[in-house]
Amino acid sequence: MGAMGTWLVSLAAPAAMRILAALGIGMISYAAIATALSTALTAAQSAWSGLAGDSLALITMSGASTALSIVSAALVARVALLGLKKLAVLA
Repeated sequence: MGAMGTWLVSLAAPAAMRILAALGIGMISYAAIATALSTALTAAQSAWSGLAGDSLALITMSGASTALSIVSAALVARVALLGLKKLAVLA
């Protein structure tokens, strides 16, 4: 049973190390991009506060802030997937 356990650990160890490395780099890139996009969204929302009431109401009704959030989430997801592809975790 000892030889079988050693063999299984020798197979699983490189895969586990690669997955942990991919998760670490993915989290770092996610945190950086999420911070940058959060700052951009905050700047856009503060720029909207200087608009006239009718213009601001039209932008709010159109769902522009929701659209910006969706686009920023898509960018974060894309960067995370690119990071995983560079580490050859995903084909």
